[in-house]
Amino acid sequence: MHIALYAGEGLQADDLLTFAKPFITTLARQLTLIAPTEEQSTLDEILTRLQLDPTITVRRWCQEESFTLAILKAVQTVHPDVLLLPAFTARATPLEWWLRREEFNLLHMLPVSFLRVHGRITPIRQILLASAGGEQSLRCIPLVRQIAQAFQATVTVLHVVSQEVVYFEGFAASPLSGETALQIDEATATVLHRMVAALATEGVSCRLQVINGLVEETLLTECQHYDLFVIGSHLADDVEPTSQWLRFLRRISLQDVTRDLLEGSPIPVLVVR
Repeated sequence: MHIALYAGEGLQADDLLTFAKPFITTLARQLTLIAPTEEQSTLDEILTRLQLDPTITVRRWCQEESFTLAILKAVQTVHPDVLLLPAFTARATPLEWWLRREEFNLLHMLPVSFLRVHGRITPIRQILLASAGGEQSLRCIPLVRQIAQAFQATVTVLHVVSQEVVYFEGFAASPLSGETALQIDEATATVLHRMVAALATEGVSCRLQVINGLVEETLLTECQHYDLFVIGSHLADDVEPTSQWLRFLRRISLQDVTRDLLEGSPIPVLVVR
């Protein structure tokens, strides 16, 4: 696997290295270190701390003046399988709103899968893979499989049935149970079972969990019990709405979902593209 690692400064730069060392050692055959030009001197220190196997090919990328341009230019050029980067800002720092805007604009523009290291850092033993049930969720499987196999981790495929989905008995409205919802939505059920089967076939211990509730709140609550939270990019749908206005509204709302999950997650988040 070709892994890119941001080696410049960041809010959780030390935590990033703690997380990255076993991740790179276990999975990488090629590593690209990225930093702005003025932080080039940090790369030697990073390599010393990583203590890499000599079989891993290392490339240094030190260009541009800002972390956003350095990262974007690098991944557009070297095309890594996944980018590891720290959180550059925290939600609790309102005075850095401009920097947070830069960070999330960068994350939105990234053309590759990325893993944002933020919050609690623990060995990867349990992975939470969130799925809305669309075909695009299947794109997460190859990368999740590699990580799960490398760390002998278990995977939970989690689908949250929106609390807004209801059925009526007389004048009373009650939320559908997870099982009932999947019986009604056969297409979603098929995708979810395909995801579990695809991982299980490769020897990954995997289970399906369906919960009824508010989607974002439920995902952020559930991920607290895991070591790695995996979501799709929410940007690559196979069928586009015909209305330009609907496309605009969907793009804004889905970006907000991804950002809220990235900001609110108490553990590292992998966004698969």
